[in-house]
Amino acid sequence: MTLLAAENISKKFSDQVIVDQISFTIKTGDRIGLVGKNGIGKTTLFELLVGNIDTDNGTITRSRSCLIDYIQQDKSGIMDTSLFEFASSARSDLLQMRKEITILEERLMEMPTDKMSLDKLGHLQHKFETDGGFTFENEVATILHGVGFEKERHHERLSNFSGGEKNRAGLAHALAGRGNLLLLDEPTNHLDIESTLWLENYLAETDKSYIIISHDRAFLSAAVTQVWEIQLAKLHLYKGSFENYLIERKDRKRLHEHRYKHQQEEIKRLEDFVQRNMAGQKTKQAKSKLKYLSRIKRLPPPRSDGSSNNINVKSSGRSYAHVLEVNDLTIGYGTDPVVSNVSFDLYRGDKVGLIGRNGSGKTTILLSLIGELSPITGDIKLGNNVDVAYFDQELTELNPNLSALDTLWEIDPIAEMGKIRSFLARFGFTGEDSYKLVKTLSGGEKTKLAMAKLLYYPANFLIFDEPTNHLDIDAREVLEQALKDYEGSCLIVSHDRHFLECVTDKIFHVIDGHLNIYNGNYAFFKEKMAEKEEKAPLKPLKSKEAYLTFKEKSKRISKHKKLIQSTKSKIADLEKELTNLEKDILHNIPRSDWETLNASSEKKLVIENEILDLYAKLEILEGMEVD
Repeated sequence: MTLLAAENISKKFSDQVIVDQISFTIKTGDRIGLVGKNGIGKTTLFELLVGNIDTDNGTITRSRSCLIDYIQQDKSGIMDTSLFEFASSARSDLLQMRKEITILEERLMEMPTDKMSLDKLGHLQHKFETDGGFTFENEVATILHGVGFEKERHHERLSNFSGGEKNRAGLAHALAGRGNLLLLDEPTNHLDIESTLWLENYLAETDKSYIIISHDRAFLSAAVTQVWEIQLAKLHLYKGSFENYLIERKDRKRLHEHRYKHQQEEIKRLEDFVQRNMAGQKTKQAKSKLKYLSRIKRLPPPRSDGSSNNINVKSSGRSYAHVLEVNDLTIGYGTDPVVSNVSFDLYRGDKVGLIGRNGSGKTTILLSLIGELSPITGDIKLGNNVDVAYFDQELTELNPNLSALDTLWEIDPIAEMGKIRSFLARFGFTGEDSYKLVKTLSGGEKTKLAMAKLLYYPANFLIFDEPTNHLDIDAREVLEQALKDYEGSCLIVSHDRHFLECVTDKIFHVIDGHLNIYNGNYAFFKEKMAEKEEKAPLKPLKSKEAYLTFKEKSKRISKHKKLIQSTKSKIADLEKELTNLEKDILHNIPRSDWETLNASSEKKLVIENEILDLYAKLEILEGMEVD
């Protein structure tokens, strides 16, 4: 079934054309990855689909059954809301139903004979159950845990969370929604590897359609069955896996270059003929060929999509062999340790990936190594002739009011403009882009600019905190190659599995307040972790198994809640019958009709005993914990 259809839609801002005459349909079961270079208009396309902005031309038609869940960008009005309340608000329909059910139950306690309220309560309870009301809160808790929030933080106010945590809260809100079309904008940017794996399994189990903007290649490989690429304001559709997209895109590009080359050769041949013969004996033929030239639909030249393609990460020179020595390090804030007993050595040429769950202490380790945080105990010794450069994932070194050009000029005021612009071009800032203010840049463009600022002066020991966040796929590949060719040493915090596999030769894994060392790349780390799982006496549930277990538990909880509700309904019915009997005995049955009075009194006693038994049963049910 078609959920949404776009026909010849166009949108531009100022002089920049974002999309030009593009058409597509989204159907039930579609699992789409939306890719393209930074700043090309992927998020704008989402805003068009949601209806937050209007198209300049063309139409977007949503079917009546199409319900879109999209990550809420502006959370300023809900900072006093708890994390759990915010995620739960994705199902405002269930919250409203529950509120109405409570009001009706209270009304019926006072007026048990109110037939209209009783009927309405029965209808609402049935709808609440069929819409998942009894299991919803458990699902929200599971989603919050899946995206990396521990249970004890579920009731903290959003104002207490960092920017990255608020983004994860927005992701949880979108996943918890009742829509059948998910629009996820770079969902893995603030997820650790474990949460990304959980999300992959969640999407594999969902029956929702989705479009995902992402540059995480391992995630796209696991999550999508078709790829849409925005390039030069056009949308190119690729059926099949992400790997198929990479192969087909390369083939398309090669074919286009071939066709363009031959067309240009043909045009040049015809133009030469016209120029040589317009005034000679072959004037008629020349005019005919000139007319033909004017009718040729000329292919656009093969163009780079603006991705940086010649980053060269230079070393400041050879350091001594021993770059860094860390002994018995305990680090944290104040006297509270975050990571303890850390010891390792880094040698010239080492490229190390530092991984672990969000909040495990990775950034804390980096801040200690660069001297911004004093260790609680232990020693950090930097080797001789070691020049350190640090990439901060928060991009705090960027002044939002400077242009890209001025950002580099600030660190090299006597440099010629040509040198600065040439260097910026390596990172995708060409032409007028170099004059853009930092505050107007996309997340990926800011990352590239921060990278340019970091690498302007060579260093032989690079420390990166999430360098690939917001970078497009081509830029990630270029950075990977640059770091593989780099002659210095690297310590890199990253959750990009493909990046880690390509660049690193060691993995440092922070877990449970300790650091474990694996002498191999990410593939080697995965292998060793799998071996540990096999040897474990109780193998922990994998994400998919955990999800299925959760579903079974939800069914048991739902059955238990239905039993409670059924018991309450029986009590309400019997109390209504008891009220009517008491009314008959006192007012309606003649005193002389002793047989009817006796039968009614006996029935009243039976009902009273049934009600007492049901209240006892209800007390047991409400005090019972369902496993």
